[in-house]
Amino acid sequence: MLSRRIITIVLLSAAPLLAQSDVSALHSAAIVVDGHNDILGRVMSGGDIESWNSRGHSDLPRFRKGGLDVQVFSIWVPSRKKGDDAWRFALAEIDSLHAIAGRNPDRLAVTTTAADLRATVARGAVAGIIGLEGGRCIDGKRQRILALYRRGLRSFGLTWNYSSDWATCSKDESAGKVRGGLSSKGIGFVRLLDSLGVLIDVSHLGERSFLDVLRSTRNPVFASHSACASLRAHHRNLTDRQLRALAKNGGVVMINFYPGFIKSGLNKKRVKRSRELLAAQVALQKKHPQRGSAYLRAVDALVTTAEAEGLATVRTVADHIDHAVRVAGIDHVGLGSDFDGIGYTPVGLSDVTDLPVLTRELRRRGYSDADIRAILGENFLRIFAAVCAS
Repeated sequence: MLSRRIITIVLLSAAPLLAQSDVSALHSAAIVVDGHNDILGRVMSGGDIESWNSRGHSDLPRFRKGGLDVQVFSIWVPSRKKGDDAWRFALAEIDSLHAIAGRNPDRLAVTTTAADLRATVARGAVAGIIGLEGGRCIDGKRQRILALYRRGLRSFGLTWNYSSDWATCSKDESAGKVRGGLSSKGIGFVRLLDSLGVLIDVSHLGERSFLDVLRSTRNPVFASHSACASLRAHHRNLTDRQLRALAKNGGVVMINFYPGFIKSGLNKKRVKRSRELLAAQVALQKKHPQRGSAYLRAVDALVTTAEAEGLATVRTVADHIDHAVRVAGIDHVGLGSDFDGIGYTPVGLSDVTDLPVLTRELRRRGYSDADIRAILGENFLRIFAAVCAS
């Protein structure tokens, strides 16, 4: 009988080969969904996302390289924008996404129904979903929700890091600045979104507002980019109580990649060190464009170094996935990277092209192919089909 030590050595030595063959095939065959990306902020600043570039974490070519099939694009308005100025900015973001899709029909399509989404993925293009992050731009006006819906909106985050007269945010609730919860206007907005067939995004909501949404909606909801408070106590993360409530609702938590939300103790020195290791990973990408076994072994070494130094890594993201699966169940967990909305990423996940590295980590942890496909995208697709069927 082999000792446990020998078995461990055999498994670890086989891991790169497994990642290069079986895991690569699994990742390619799966429908991979990202619940949150802020790339349109770069577009509004004049950035080019139609060609491969070194800025940010994603663009159309890198989506393809990373095997990404479905992207929820965040429509986020800077806090300095107020009133009609905020409204015009949001509309310009949406119009920019439509324009990019129009110029690249073979690579991107804005989708509004489950059938359109599946058809877009089947022909090899990224299915883009328009998702509002925070309702500042609607200025509390019901007719603006209707206008956004007509423009293609299919995901609505009720708030960001500010409270409104319809919902309270996690930042304010956790600081005790507000009593918390949805107002009658907020409940009305939830019912309107239900009637239209728009997914409700509960990321950034305070816990009382979160629970009020679940009491008010008749549809499954999702947290587009949140992690687990039991592993990292932060107001942006979901408590176990929230995870269980989300599962009861039939919804999905999309795990955020931002190091500050998934790992404690990241002081300035550790952030600087993370950036150094991520720069080394980018250099490895250039050295190994095919991302074969040599690349994966080198990334493993960087990740091991980062873990030893107390930094956030791809394994930290997998830890949050593990916890969410244990509490909410395998059918209620997905990915919500927050790429291009965060200053830096976990070591091992330098940009969207490294999503297969996360798939490999899940396989290493013993998840079945069916479970991995569920986490990568099928769980989100289920709720999108339930809410946005037509």
